[in-house]
Amino acid sequence: MQLLIGALIVSPVCLCAVEFEPWSYTERDLFPSALVSAATVDWNGDEETAEDKKGPDDPKLRKKDVPLYGDENGWLAVKLSDVPPKAEIRVEIAVDGFMKPSVWQGTLKPGHKEAIIFPKGVWDYDALLQVRQQRPANASFKVTINGKELPVQTETCTMKSLNDCPFYVFFDDQGTDFEDYSMVFAAYVNENHPQVDAILKDALATGIVDSFSGYQSGDPDEVLAQVFAVWKVLQDRGIKYSDISTTTPSRYVASQTVRFLDDSINATQANCVDGTVLIASVLRKIGINVYLALVPGHCLLAFDLGEAEDSGTVGLETTMLG
Repeated sequence: MQLLIGALIVSPVCLCAVEFEPWSYTERDLFPSALVSAATVDWNGDEETAEDKKGPDDPKLRKKDVPLYGDENGWLAVKLSDVPPKAEIRVEIAVDGFMKPSVWQGTLKPGHKEAIIFPKGVWDYDALLQVRQQRPANASFKVTINGKELPVQTETCTMKSLNDCPFYVFFDDQGTDFEDYSMVFAAYVNENHPQVDAILKDALATGIVDSFSGYQSGDPDEVLAQVFAVWKVLQDRGIKYSDISTTTPSRYVASQTVRFLDDSINATQANCVDGTVLIASVLRKIGINVYLALVPGHCLLAFDLGEAEDSGTVGLETTMLG
C-alpha cells in the first residue's frame, strides 16, 4: 500500500518545531461509496499495520516509510513532523454533517519524529447513504502537542455522490504511481434489493426453468439455463446499453458513475458496470458465484458453472442486453 505518498491537502502549520498537514487517500474528494463499503472490511490490514498495534511478528518499518498510527483502515489523517521525543499527542478530525469528532491520543515510538495518524472515524453512515449529488463539506483538523493546541486547519472537501465509485488514486501527475480501489465496485452488488425477487418471479414465468436451485443439480447446463432466464427477463424489460459513466473530474482520483439496481431498471439503461452489478446481484441471490471482471475501460460478468474448482467459469458480456 503506497500510504506514504498520499495527497497532502494544504501547507504546513507550525507551532514551535512541530508541523502538521491534513492527509487523505483521495485528496479533497470524499467518496461515500468507499467509506460505507469499507466500514466493516479490513481492506488495508494485510499491507499496513499501525505502529501502535504492531506485534513482534509484524514487519518492521522500512527506513523510507513514514510510520502510521491509529486506524490503518481510516481515510482521513494528519501528517506530523518534527515531533519531540515522548510528546503527548492528541489528534481530532471531524467533517460537518458526516463525521463526528474522531480522536486519537498517544505517543510515538522512540526515534519517530514524524507520523501519519488516523483517528478511528465516527462516520454517520445514514447521512453518507443519502448523498445522491455532490456537495461541499467542511473538514476540521486539530492537533494538540503536550497540552498546547496548534492552529486548527479547516478544509472544504467535496462529498461525492454515492453513485461515484473511485477505482484508481494517483500519486503523481503522470499517472504511473497509483493505488487500485476497484474493489469498491463490488459494493454495488446487492442481492437483497427488493427488485431482485421481482426479477426472479418474472424469470420463472418464462418457463425456461422450473426453479432456481443454484448448483444443487450438479449440471452446468442447468446453471446456464438459470442465468439465461434472468437474462431474458432483463431483455424483455427493455434494458439497453448506455455509456453514461462520467463523473466530475478529479485531479488525483479516477471514478465512474454506477447506478443502483432500481435506477438501471427504472431508466431501462445500463453501462457495463451497471449491467454487471445488476445481473451479479440476481445470480448471488440464487447461490451462483459471480465475479466482476475488470479490463482497461470495461467491466463484464463472470460466473462459475459449479462449486468445484474445475467446474469452469463463463464470461458474460452484459452490454449485449440491448
